[in-house]
Amino acid sequence: MNFRVFRPAVPEGFEWVFPVDPGDFEVFWTLSDRQPGTAWEPIQMRLLKEDEHGLPWLRSEMPWLGGHVLILRDEAIEAVGPLLAPYGELLPLECDEARLVVFSAPPVANVLEESRSEIVRFASGRIMDIRRHVFDLGALAGSSAFKLAELPRGDLFLGGDLVEAIQATGLTGGTEFRLIYDASTTV
Repeated sequence: MNFRVFRPAVPEGFEWVFPVDPGDFEVFWTLSDRQPGTAWEPIQMRLLKEDEHGLPWLRSEMPWLGGHVLILRDEAIEAVGPLLAPYGELLPLECDEARLVVFSAPPVANVLEESRSEIVRFASGRIMDIRRHVFDLGALAGSSAFKLAELPRGDLFLGGDLVEAIQATGLTGGTEFRLIYDASTTV
């Protein structure tokens, strides 16, 4: 089976996005705990448009916040949003400079084959980091966007077909997708 899994990555030179209130970062880290369809209060965001020397960054259709979520801006909401919608929630954000939404995918249990993955653990046994991922594709049940139930504050994962569809829109400025698993090469 040729199933590939990607995770978001940050390219250099593009706008980023941050919550106006730094305390709101925690909301983004805990989105996978949220029950779909429950009330949502949009978070106030701001775009970071230049580097520390005042040099302007390129406009982002998908401004970077972190690898655990995707942020869509203006035209990406219309083109990429419908591709993501079947696999999670698109939640509106407040921003004076652009229209923004955050995509949150649900956690999936038992999709990580822990015995075949390379995992770094805390003394408690909890997962600290995953250096090599091996996935049980049967546990995904057709989901092309997910988080690991075992690491809910961790990265967002996207299937290869979904990443190809997103990239085909041409509206991914500000976010890259890095291959982390290819079923055809995993032994």
